[in-house]
Amino acid sequence: MSTMLSTLRVEAMARARPIPGRAMEDGEARHHQIALSEDLRTLDPFSTRVRFARNETIFCEGDSSDYAFKIISGTVRLCAHTPDGRRQISDFMLPGDVFGLMERNEYGFSAEAVTDVMLVSYPRNKIDELWAKKPQVVNRVLAALVEHFLTMQRHLVVLGCQNAKERVASFLLRLSERTQSGAGERIDLSMGRQDIASHLGLTIETVCRAISELKREGAITTPNLHELILNNLGALRALAEGESED
Repeated sequence: MSTMLSTLRVEAMARARPIPGRAMEDGEARHHQIALSEDLRTLDPFSTRVRFARNETIFCEGDSSDYAFKIISGTVRLCAHTPDGRRQISDFMLPGDVFGLMERNEYGFSAEAVTDVMLVSYPRNKIDELWAKKPQVVNRVLAALVEHFLTMQRHLVVLGCQNAKERVASFLLRLSERTQSGAGERIDLSMGRQDIASHLGLTIETVCRAISELKREGAITTPNLHELILNNLGALRALAEGESED
């Protein structure tokens, strides 16, 4: 399995290339997740449903990667911790997402429950058997690897080239796309301001200030701390793409 995954990673990086504007449509990313979920359904007889409470650790970086997971409900953060205790959140996993699938012998990141979560866990040895029996699944894993690589590539651009307000706008747009929420629709903001700050490489004060500015400009509305409404997607896109006149 390790050899196959190493080969997949090399092929994924060779095929991946920067795409102007956006790294990959989140609709396409969602398609890959749905396809992988359907593949994993054949393993349901061997799966287990597990619950984790808010802020509980699902697994730590360096743990043996014995299971992959699919989210039934709730939100999970994927993160790494520095020796001095700081946390960098690489991404948030939402209902329907699969994570821990493409690890080797050890998890390369930590997974923590943002909210109370319900997961389906799949044994690694059964996943290996599935890949051996159905080679087409490997193609979908490769597609997911490319998607993941391009998503991380886009996030590096966000961290390296955008100011605080632009980063927050990019984050809100991606959340809207992933949840398939349009202008004027309420979006569940399950992660707190501190988690958003850790994901965007900002302080919580800076995130709160950027959100307040977007509210004053009418681009968003925040009915409460855990919901938001994107009123002006065009303005948010212009800001995220550096085309705002501000």
